[in-house]
Amino acid sequence: MTVPELFFVSEKPVAELTGADNVLFLGNALGTDTHLWDLALPTLAAKYSVIRFDMPGHGQSPVPTDSYTLEEIADALVAKADELGVESFDYAGVSVSGAIALEIAYKYPTRIKHSVVVCSAPYMGGPEGWAERIAQVSAAGTASLVPALPARWFSDEFIAKDPAAVKKTLDMVVATDDSSYIKTCEALGNYDARPFMADITVPVLVISGEFDPGSPPAAGAIIADTVPGARQVVIPGASHIAVVEAPLEVAKTLVTFLDS
Repeated sequence: MTVPELFFVSEKPVAELTGADNVLFLGNALGTDTHLWDLALPTLAAKYSVIRFDMPGHGQSPVPTDSYTLEEIADALVAKADELGVESFDYAGVSVSGAIALEIAYKYPTRIKHSVVVCSAPYMGGPEGWAERIAQVSAAGTASLVPALPARWFSDEFIAKDPAAVKKTLDMVVATDDSSYIKTCEALGNYDARPFMADITVPVLVISGEFDPGSPPAAGAIIADTVPGARQVVIPGASHIAVVEAPLEVAKTLVTFLDS
């Protein structure tokens, strides 16, 4: 097993994290970086020791030479917590990192206090569901994805209201290494949380965007209905990247759950 190398950024000095009991790891969507959480960060950092990370080959994380699984990303996060002297922590992730929320809650129940699945699903369609996307990026790069992404990621109202925020998010996709994007697609194709969700004992919250076409509220409801004690909150008017479209609502929903 290869534990992928990830870039991490902490809102507090690393020395202050040892033994901290309010650490919150935040993960990003496919093709984005740590700045995805920028608008929600002030609310979260006011209460928690926030550590954001980039997926392999995204943002400032090194380009991986080997393929990897989402379980191995969970392993990398726990390894980072070990390095920092953090015994237990909260976790929240968007899209692909939301899938990691289920992986890490299942594998590390004694390390995770709460796990939050943001705009994600228990299954992403299998390898065949990613073949077309992989072929497109192989042939034309991540920039070729940009024309179709706004409609998949944001509501029509938000696209018209805040084109700068939409562009900032799409620029992250263009900056993502092509081979790393493909490896992440492959990891998503191999991901399936359905066999183990009922065995998760960590408190789980699912946050869904009302208009998310890729991970609709119905997909989030499967998680909430299967993981014992889990619950779901649907953000009205938001689509897949709800953390950009409705950052305060997402942040406040997180705080309420983490403090419960």
